Formats: sequence, structure tokens, C-alpha cells
Amino acid sequence: MNIMNPRTVGGRSDEFLNRIVTNQTDKRRAVNEAVGRVLTAYLPTAYDDQLMEQIDWLLDSMLLELGEQPGVEAAEGMVRGGRALVVTGQAGAGKSRALAHAFASRPEFHGFGKPGEWSPLLSVVAPSPFTLGALGNEIARKLGYHGQREIRHSKVWPVVRELMAECGVRILHIDEAQHGDEIKSDSMAQEVENTLKRMMQEADWPIWLILSGLPELSRFCQNDASMKRRVRVLPFEALAFPDHAEAVRQTMRDLVALCPSVGCAELQSDAFAHRLLHAATYQFGIVVEYVQDAIAECLMVEGGGELGVGHFADVYAIRTGVRNDDLNPFVSEDWTAIPVEAALYEDVLDEAGKPTGARKPKGRNTKGAAK
Repeated sequence: MNIMNPRTVGGRSDEFLNRIVTNQTDKRRAVNEAVGRVLTAYLPTAYDDQLMEQIDWLLDSMLLELGEQPGVEAAEGMVRGGRALVVTGQAGAGKSRALAHAFASRPEFHGFGKPGEWSPLLSVVAPSPFTLGALGNEIARKLGYHGQREIRHSKVWPVVRELMAECGVRILHIDEAQHGDEIKSDSMAQEVENTLKRMMQEADWPIWLILSGLPELSRFCQNDASMKRRVRVLPFEALAFPDHAEAVRQTMRDLVALCPSVGCAELQSDAFAHRLLHAATYQFGIVVEYVQDAIAECLMVEGGGELGVGHFADVYAIRTGVRNDDLNPFVSEDWTAIPVEAALYEDVLDEAGKPTGARKPKGRNTKGAAK
């Protein structure tokens, strides 16, 4: 079996991408540029300010604990351990995107996500199916461990703690952290919590945590009186109708404004806002995705024009695989009775192909570029 040099493969991949760009028509290029602006746009919410305040708390606690706050004399043996910020919300609430935006915009995390640059922040996605050993190995790989075999469960976390110190990483972000709840054994679930607590309480190199995931994650360390005061929970709440109807309309206007060839005047009613909220399970992040994908559909298929209900109905059908208009909340007369959660989410399976009891959002299956 011939195995190609990764550099050669990478070079050929770049060449292939250059061929695509070279052979784009002017129309394709213009459409893709507009779609790119829409898909990469970040729309701030009230949670952005709250998230920044909680990150301030996390960083300020680090200065105090490590005796580095100017004007405050460090007490001998003052370091008592790190803190944890737990960000919760239903799938699609927008928490992961908000965190990614905060990580990229905070000067304290400069270098985050940039290959070859140092950052005090490391972000990983909890594996699913979940095991403590799999999480430890994922962190180790992110920290530069390149062993041919996975490190054994009993050995991996001391390696992780050593690598965190060697790499100068002070903050560990674990996304989809609720995957730890896939562990059915209470003793194993407790071991996960104890392992993370030990990292926070490490005398030589304490770690500060940011955990993000579903609402059940708010239970982290709540049964431990000594740790409970070290944990703050920031919930991203679901939207509601009619309270957030205007916010939905403003979201649509803001995204459409990025594409002068697209309009949305016909979709500024409360009735449509209600349908969109229901289709998005009342989660802000999914509302944004629907609007982005509907604009992309309008641009790619028609080159622009007025955004219509049909574009949203098509996006829902593409995303969920539901082809029956009676089951599409954008066009059905009995749309409030449609259980959209069942269409938007799928079961997480274990290695044997059996449901774990957890669910994950289906991927966004938008169409390819216009010709």
C-alpha cells in the first residue's frame, strides 16, 4: 500500500482548490462572496455582554488566586484552585458560536485557533460516545501528543496535567461537555467530575474551566460544597413568541443587509416570525442558520430577489429530509402541531450502533454553489 507524503497531498489539495476558483464564472464568484458574508456574519445578543462579564470574573479570579493582581499582596499559600464557568442551553441556542466569538475577540486569548501560535486557552469537543480516557486522549492530542497508540485510561490524565503546564495552558474549554452524562454508572460520572476538580485544584498548575453544553451540565459540582462557590452557570434561554418576534425580524434584516440583491419586506409579519421560531425550536442559533441558509438558497437558485416563505420551506426540507408540505412548519396549515425536534435531531449511537440516550442536531445540508 502506497502512502503519500502529507505535504504532497496538501499541495495537491491547494492546487485543486485553485482550479475551482480559476474556473468559477463571474456569477458563481459573486454569489459565493455574498453567501460567504452571510454565513460568516456574527450577530451579537444580550448574552454576549453577560458572557464577557463571566469571562472577566474567570480571569480576575486567576490573578487573585495566583497572586498577580497589582496592588494586592499575595498571601502565602493563597492558591486554592481554579474556577469553572458553565455555559448551558439547548442545542442551537447559540452558545458555542458566542464562545468562539469571545475567544477570538478577547486580547487575553491572542493566538487562539491560529496554527503555530501560543494561547493560554485550549478548546476541545467532548467525544461521543464518551469515556474519560477518550476525553483525556483528545486533550493530549490537542496539546501536541502524537503517540501511535492512545494513552491508557489510568495514565492519560497525569500526562494531560503535565502537558497543560508545559504548554502554558491555563484555561480548558470543553464543548458538548454534557456527553459525560452518557456514562450510566454513577461512580464513573463522579470520576469525571473528580478528575476535572483535581485539575482545578492542582497545586503546581491549577486549571480554570469553561464547560459548555446542554442544561443538565448545570449540575457540575453542585453537590460539592467546597466547589459549588467556584462554579458559575450562564444559561442561554430559549426564545418566546411574541416576546422575540421583533428580534427575529431584526435578525433577518441584518443578514439581508449584507446582500443588496436580496430583500425581505414580505417576511416582516408576526405570523412568519412565529413560524420561524417554531421551526427553530425557539433557539436563536437555529433562527440565524435558517435565515442564512434561506438567503443562500435565494442567491444560488435565483441570483437574488425577494426572500420568500418558499426559500425557508426548501431549507427545512433540505435540512430535515422532510418532503411532505403537511409536515413543514413554513407551509403547513397546522404548523403548531408539527414536532420539529424529531426532524431536527437524531440519536447518538454507541460503538455497537445502539442509541446512547443522547441526541445531536442533524447537519445543515445546504445545496452546492450556483452555476
